[in-house]
Amino acid sequence: MRSSFCRSFSLQTLTATRQPAAWALAEATARTSEIPHIVVSDLDFMNRRVWIHGSSKAEARWGFLSDWGATQLARRIGSLKNVAVEDPAVAYEGRGSEESSQASSCIAIAETLMRAGIGREPDVRPGSVVAWAGQRIFEETGSIEEVARRLGIRSLDRAARFIGWGWAAEPADGDGA
Repeated sequence: MRSSFCRSFSLQTLTATRQPAAWALAEATARTSEIPHIVVSDLDFMNRRVWIHGSSKAEARWGFLSDWGATQLARRIGSLKNVAVEDPAVAYEGRGSEESSQASSCIAIAETLMRAGIGREPDVRPGSVVAWAGQRIFEETGSIEEVARRLGIRSLDRAARFIGWGWAAEPADGDGA
């Protein structure tokens, strides 16, 4: 899976924690518009999950962390110990507008994609990480309903398109127009 392949490229240095944290949140189905709003108290390490607040395009939901993702988020929280804010954002350090916070998340994911050598592919963009997670959910469950629920997508058609699943049956010979 591309997402797992890219993990090592999120680790820019031995001490850098923001990009691996952003990647871990994206793998847990958080979109770049949702990542800046995730704070430390949204993480539930006991159950390996993160509360994703949703957005204008996605429902609020629990996202599930991989072992790798939980490790990276724990590292990130350790690096935030001296931050003056009581419940700091996990992967966004700025105080900018909604647009600038989303741009920051996009850049964090895009830089990882570039270092992995796939950032220039025409069908790969920061949102692809969530789509890959949706594909994995579909492979595990066989349920587009589960994909929609876990990705916070309100429409089954949109969920199918988002993960690239062509669910419509091909017309039989002679059935076409």
